[in-house]
Amino acid sequence: MKRNRVRVFAVIILLYFSFGMYKLMDIQLISPETYGPEKVNLLEESVKQRSSQITLSNGRGYFLDRNNQALNRSKTKDVVIFPFVASMKLSPSMEQMLETTSVNWKDKLVQSKKPLYLSELGDIQITNDMYDNVQNESIPGIVAVERTVENDELLASHVVGIVRANSDEFKSRYEESLEYNEQPVGISGLEKAFDPFLLSKDEQKLMYHVDAKGDPLLGLDFRYQGESDPFYPVKVQTTLDLDKQTMLEGIIDKQGITKGGAVLLDVETREVLAMVSRPSFDPKEPYKDNHLSNQMLISHFPGSIFKTVIAAAAIEQSEDSLHKQYDCDKNLYGDSPSDRTLGMLNFEESFAQSCNFTFGSIAIDMMKEDQAIIEKYAEKLGLVHPVGWKGDIFHYNNFKQLPEEESGNIWGDDQDRYVDRAIAQTAIGQKEVKVTPLAIANMMVTIANNGVKGEVKIVDKLLYNNGTTMQEFKPHGQVKDSIKASTAKELQNLLKGVVDNGTGASLNAFPVSGKSGTAETGRENQYHHWFAGYFPTDKPKYALVVVDLDQSSGQAKTYPVYYDSVESLLNHDSFAQN
Repeated sequence: MKRNRVRVFAVIILLYFSFGMYKLMDIQLISPETYGPEKVNLLEESVKQRSSQITLSNGRGYFLDRNNQALNRSKTKDVVIFPFVASMKLSPSMEQMLETTSVNWKDKLVQSKKPLYLSELGDIQITNDMYDNVQNESIPGIVAVERTVENDELLASHVVGIVRANSDEFKSRYEESLEYNEQPVGISGLEKAFDPFLLSKDEQKLMYHVDAKGDPLLGLDFRYQGESDPFYPVKVQTTLDLDKQTMLEGIIDKQGITKGGAVLLDVETREVLAMVSRPSFDPKEPYKDNHLSNQMLISHFPGSIFKTVIAAAAIEQSEDSLHKQYDCDKNLYGDSPSDRTLGMLNFEESFAQSCNFTFGSIAIDMMKEDQAIIEKYAEKLGLVHPVGWKGDIFHYNNFKQLPEEESGNIWGDDQDRYVDRAIAQTAIGQKEVKVTPLAIANMMVTIANNGVKGEVKIVDKLLYNNGTTMQEFKPHGQVKDSIKASTAKELQNLLKGVVDNGTGASLNAFPVSGKSGTAETGRENQYHHWFAGYFPTDKPKYALVVVDLDQSSGQAKTYPVYYDSVESLLNHDSFAQN
């Protein structure tokens, strides 16, 4: 019996020793970077325990405009001071520099127990002379650095999006990947769409090895970590033009659009040059009041801009309607007087003056022949499906640059196709019709390009840190099922007439072609006001859509914003050419 107890005890000792050896191997050899259920990086933690460090950059990728200017971030000069400096005797010049802070810098350092930026020690601006002096004196623990900071004023904030720490979201996206440690993720805009490429490979840090008291170890100078990788962080080169983005945001805020915005496209390339959404969101409370949504990617009632679809269908499928006279003193349904007295108008005049009766009548007649004709031509003009660039890149199938972009809608109840009043309302962009401002802008590009349809691009390339290309987002070429070139030419004439002598006459000081729209929202005295078009008329370069949402009938800012934007862009181009 005693011998058996000894054997059992020996086995237990052996198992305990084996388990201990395995744990040691696991810690040191098998999984030192992903140890335990929490996948702790033991190597990093051990470095933290014996170092004093400060982060210069979180290592996350960032965004550039089309001219390689950083969006919403910049590098700034600063001075890092490590805690052990508080007990050092400094040169008179260095003491004098530090005394310029508005607080007792030694007390603050001791209390923090970690390195601090000089700019954070008080209300102090780091000058080039201060930066150079710190470099020249080479004092241990006081280091001149360049660090990455977020700009105080954010541009294209809805487009770029924001990043937040969200453990559950990170795990749901990247749980199977051992390549990344848990870190903040993009929760909106391009930050979310391109999150897999932007994740940090390695933070950029400045560190000293220290002893248990926090004093630097003898013989060890400070060192940088994470700045030698030529490939990361990745940079996302957008198609945005920082100057035009700044201009458009300034005009919208000056004119007072509080809900809505604008989107500016390059007619030749279909690239987004600027995109503005209002209301702005509070970065501290991004989900408050749903302000994080990009209004340019949300479907809204378009109003009379949708008459462009009915006009295209009539030109190709109902030639008789082009040669009639219409009584535009009648309302949409033809059963009572209109709010506007326009008299008898032909097809072109009806489009210029946005006569509801004309386009309601034409739509009703065409639907008797083809009950799918309205959505067919909405599709031909790119108003039904999302128009943002999508395709396969790396192992991501059907990758979307603008995944938040909504689809358009034409009909609600399918029975509406058989009801004249519902057809008439649909024809003028009411009832269940909803489209995005981006899709409307793309439609204007299609018309300006003589019927050639295509995708809209907002990101041009993914770049490695050294500037070489990781991925280029090439256009997929012409999209099929568009209107005829001759139809586009007719639409061009109609859009020109709107500005020459129609509802867009307030813009006729400039070579603009376009269409206005005012949509009822179902809420008392609240309307969506639109103007969409392109310019210059003869050689189109820009397509611009401006929308003022949920505004009263007499206070719309659409035309003032459009006027100022066209004037600024044309003057800028004229100046650049000279």
